[in-house]
Amino acid sequence: MQTLLTWAGRIALVAVLLVCLQGALDPLYDAARWAPPHDAVMHVIYGYLLTVLSILALPKVKPWTIGGVFIALGVGLEAAQALGWVSGTFQLKDLAANLGGVVAALAPMALARRKGR
Repeated sequence: MQTLLTWAGRIALVAVLLVCLQGALDPLYDAARWAPPHDAVMHVIYGYLLTVLSILALPKVKPWTIGGVFIALGVGLEAAQALGWVSGTFQLKDLAANLGGVVAALAPMALARRKGR
């Protein structure tokens, strides 16, 4: 599993470096074209903040449990929207953004755990 994580990290690093290099060298680069929609950014921010603040507020609860609860709540909310039980519309990008925020909050802990071994 460690090897898989290491190689996944290397592949992600190379991909981000290539995107950064392309943006830095392209004279016609349009940053606005790549900007995510405001709604998706808010979902990432809320997922991140809710996870981090819950971890701080509930020190006896495992961070992974808190992350799982917020992922389940995000899925539940989107499902309720799809069924018409609450206002809003189901959007896969919102679900992905919620997941992204939770993962961004938990990733440093996972990396620290991995480094500690």
